[in-house]
Amino acid sequence: MKSFFLLLTSASLFFLLLTCTEPIVVGSDLLEDDRATLGQTTDVPFVTNVVRDDSIQTFEGSDIQIVNRYSIGQIEDDYFGRTTQGAYYIPVVPRSIRTGLPEPPQFSFRPDRGADSIVLILPLDTSVAAYGPGRELPFRLNLLAGRVDIEEGTEYTTAVDLPNGFFDVNATDQISVSVFPRPLYDTAYGTVDTLPHLRVRLNDTYLETFNSRTSESFDSEEAFAGLLPGVLLEPTGDSDGLFGLLAEQAGPNTNPIANFYVFYQDTTANRNERIYRIPVRATLPAFSKDYNGSTVGELLLDGTDLEQVAIQGQGGVMTAITFTNLSELRDKVINQAEITFFRAEPDNYDYGTYPAAQRLALYYRNQRGNLTPIADQLFLRNGAVTDIRDLFLGGTVQRDENNNAFYRNRFSVHLQEMVEGQVPPTIFLRVVPVDEDPNRINIALNPSRVILNGPGAAELPASIRVTFTEVN
Repeated sequence: MKSFFLLLTSASLFFLLLTCTEPIVVGSDLLEDDRATLGQTTDVPFVTNVVRDDSIQTFEGSDIQIVNRYSIGQIEDDYFGRTTQGAYYIPVVPRSIRTGLPEPPQFSFRPDRGADSIVLILPLDTSVAAYGPGRELPFRLNLLAGRVDIEEGTEYTTAVDLPNGFFDVNATDQISVSVFPRPLYDTAYGTVDTLPHLRVRLNDTYLETFNSRTSESFDSEEAFAGLLPGVLLEPTGDSDGLFGLLAEQAGPNTNPIANFYVFYQDTTANRNERIYRIPVRATLPAFSKDYNGSTVGELLLDGTDLEQVAIQGQGGVMTAITFTNLSELRDKVINQAEITFFRAEPDNYDYGTYPAAQRLALYYRNQRGNLTPIADQLFLRNGAVTDIRDLFLGGTVQRDENNNAFYRNRFSVHLQEMVEGQVPPTIFLRVVPVDEDPNRINIALNPSRVILNGPGAAELPASIRVTFTEVN
């Protein structure tokens, strides 16, 4: 902390000196020895290499959906290989709002009646819509093998892999994705909420199984898991797009939209059509990346990647930046440190099809090995005004005078800590995994990726610039 305040004091002095147009000269000879000596260097050596990013925590405990936005689909290209993204949907037994007790559907008491259809409805994230040009999703809906633990103390990440069952329960094997609003259900079943969403109808085989159960199947979570433990929605082929979905979204009547909707005929004298909603308590995105045979796969095999590096969001890859010799910065206070990476423009890679990241950020591994935002970012958390944060931290895509795209990230406080040996000499440049800035489009799991020139590139190489104050 002492170093940080010294840094702020030195930085203030630095900017004050820059703004002085007419320095005081009377008696300046008496102050000569007390003046701060400012310097700048671009010769701090560093190397880069591409490494796999960590998976992202998405759920904790029985009711904390950490990530509300996610995506499903499959894309494949020569640079980033194959990205496959599905999700597990874990329901809970419906309960009475009045008593809190399990509430079975009316038809479970009548062996001669049953549900007409069962549909899993998933609201679309219209702020993202799709990453990639595709709009058709080949898929399967697999009934899980048994109950999934979502009680207190449990947590899941995007690397989740739950035991699959032996039965697929999807009625169709392809979904057409559209961002246009449409009714959630037929007007005969009640008030219509019109929202963009995906509809996944369960097949008649499962419907028959559902209708064969009695009310005892709804008495507890354990009993209900024997009927509907959860499902895995996963792509079965290339969709050429990742489709944004919302884990939680309330409709006009404030009920969450992501549910299993059971449509049935009322068995009372009213003879009305009814809806029995089975809530989705947990949405667990499940992502996998296969880089075999791709450019990124080759980069992952090398020890250092000096000519070209890559970054991919949603637990893909990140670029490690290791400073090999910081001795030149000993006995100096860092006023400003920034590192610049220019975006590579391969002939056969189209950023129009798969857009590049709009913002990159720097992280490091703490003593427990967890990826943590650098100290500079902690002082300017996502709640800060966007313009102020971007001014001090950088990281947003910019253009130079020749229209070359580049990212410039600042890490002044963190570099000071590296020089003093408080943190490791390696930092990681990655897509911000969870962007909660209210001034931006809130993309909780950003799928974007980008190819960058490394420090050894023949043109527009990555570079560093450090401005400092001499302590002695």
